[in-house]
Amino acid sequence: MIKAILFDFDGTLTELTLDFRQAKEDMFNIGDKYLPGGSARECEGPFILDTIYAIEARCGEAAPAFRKEALDRLTQIELETCKGKDVFPFARGLLKELREKGIKVAILTRSCREALLRVFPDMMDYVDAAVTRDDVKYVKPHPSHAEKTLSILGVQRHEAMIVGDQKTDIMAGRALDIKTVGVLTGRPEKCGFDEVEPDHIIQDVRGLLTLL
Repeated sequence: MIKAILFDFDGTLTELTLDFRQAKEDMFNIGDKYLPGGSARECEGPFILDTIYAIEARCGEAAPAFRKEALDRLTQIELETCKGKDVFPFARGLLKELREKGIKVAILTRSCREALLRVFPDMMDYVDAAVTRDDVKYVKPHPSHAEKTLSILGVQRHEAMIVGDQKTDIMAGRALDIKTVGVLTGRPEKCGFDEVEPDHIIQDVRGLLTLL
């Protein structure tokens, strides 16, 4: 029996608007200030935050300064790209209905909390917890991100489900043997579901009611 659902945010509960390629370029430019010979690009990871972690690992004593500058810039980018956004029109109703059914609801996001609240200011009226990158050292697919969320909700792995639009969400579920559901409301042509094979794929989060 599913007692909790962990939702990704961007691309799952709201439109995905971040330009990942340009954000990475900004991280490389910042990294080049801390690494000799402009070698930050050698640290490129599959995702923005993974790239930041990789550059940070090579910065030695300058690592804290690089991490702060990089994350500050990423926060600025996120706030710029979320202007005028709201959650999908069906999101609030879906979250409310799940909670009325006795299912705990959480948001599990690689974004910063400030951007989350900019888009979804009444968030805590609809969810039981929200765990952002501000709350953990390493974000999903690192297992500690989902583990912290489950601990806050007070549920076990086998009682939970992770829902998201990208392979990072599915990888996070796989790492902890949590049921996974992929949605096609992000950038389905780049979601990577063919690589990670979610347990289920639905068009958008409304499909959860039928799935459950």
